[in-house]
Amino acid sequence: MEELILQEELRKARQELLLLYEIGNLIRKTLLLDEVIYLILSAVTSHEGLGYNRAILFVVDETGAFLEGRMGIGPTHPEASPEVWKMIEENKITLEGLLDVYHKAGCKIDVELNRLVSMIRIPIEKNYGVLPESVIYDKPMCIPKAGSKHALSDINLIDLGIEEFIVVPLRGKNVVLGALLVDNIATKKALTDADVRRIMMLANHAGLALENAKTYSDVVTTAHQDSLTKLWNHGHFQHILEDGIKDATIRGTPLSLIIFDVDDFKHYNDTYGHQAGDKALEMVSTISKTVMRRMDNLARYGGEEFVAILPGTTKPEAVKLAERLRTVIEKESAADGIPKKITVSLGVSSYPEDAEDKDKLIYCADGALYEAKRAGKNRVRLYKKPATHKR
Repeated sequence: MEELILQEELRKARQELLLLYEIGNLIRKTLLLDEVIYLILSAVTSHEGLGYNRAILFVVDETGAFLEGRMGIGPTHPEASPEVWKMIEENKITLEGLLDVYHKAGCKIDVELNRLVSMIRIPIEKNYGVLPESVIYDKPMCIPKAGSKHALSDINLIDLGIEEFIVVPLRGKNVVLGALLVDNIATKKALTDADVRRIMMLANHAGLALENAKTYSDVVTTAHQDSLTKLWNHGHFQHILEDGIKDATIRGTPLSLIIFDVDDFKHYNDTYGHQAGDKALEMVSTISKTVMRRMDNLARYGGEEFVAILPGTTKPEAVKLAERLRTVIEKESAADGIPKKITVSLGVSSYPEDAEDKDKLIYCADGALYEAKRAGKNRVRLYKKPATHKR
């Protein structure tokens, strides 16, 4: 009898090792960061993988001071069924086919969960709960239901109804890159030390895959960045806008564009020199990053001209954001090293209200910017279609 039990345990161990080997191979199939993250989460939650109800991945930000919610797979509440798993179960898709699911879903997985995940930003300090503690101490933790609210500390996580959960660090070769949170929100199946070991074994593969993808992403990002401002360059802006309009068309959502430039920049350059001009452009880009939301894309359009792509944003919303940007730049440009206060003029256009293709949308925003200049500069103008006169 005892021998039979040992044989059964050995069989299960072999199955688990084989599964982890397959998962390790799976998450090395791509170097695209979001695809790697999606595959890690899918391996944790898929019935073909580890089979937990929900998984959320957090990454350490560029400053090393915050953990940011990057992506999640699973329901937002116990009764919900994750969209991605509906597709997988209906088509009987194996681990090998998970990337196809991601692409067929337009890279939009469990939208409501990820809306909440994207708002999570936790300081990496000991008194901010177990997520930062897992990163600081590089150790996994299993948190019981009784202590979950206190251990989470973030209201967006608490709103997701997380009770008993496991958190594990995601380690690269020499540094912790993030953390993975796993729970069983739907089944309420208890989590044990054995679950911690399983998830940690996957996390060892995942951390290295994440590091490789991040390195590749950094190289690609650098190639698409403007060297002075570190914003997207003109070419990549065109690509992002085209994709943004396609996505807005499919989803039936608005998209807005803000084009803005520094007022009287030639005179500023001629008066204070090109180094001061470069410093002014860097300052405008830095301030713009603080004003724009995480979902927005900022680019240097050329010279002293900048552009912001605002997905899911109506024209009235974009005008408010543009006005805030104008105000903040005017207020904060009296910083050290800036010899004269900087102001900007801004033009706003929206899809599909003003135009339904990329070039026309840019043309409309550029026209609104021209109107702002003509009206006296340091102001926002929105594109208005010319009035049609009936005979």
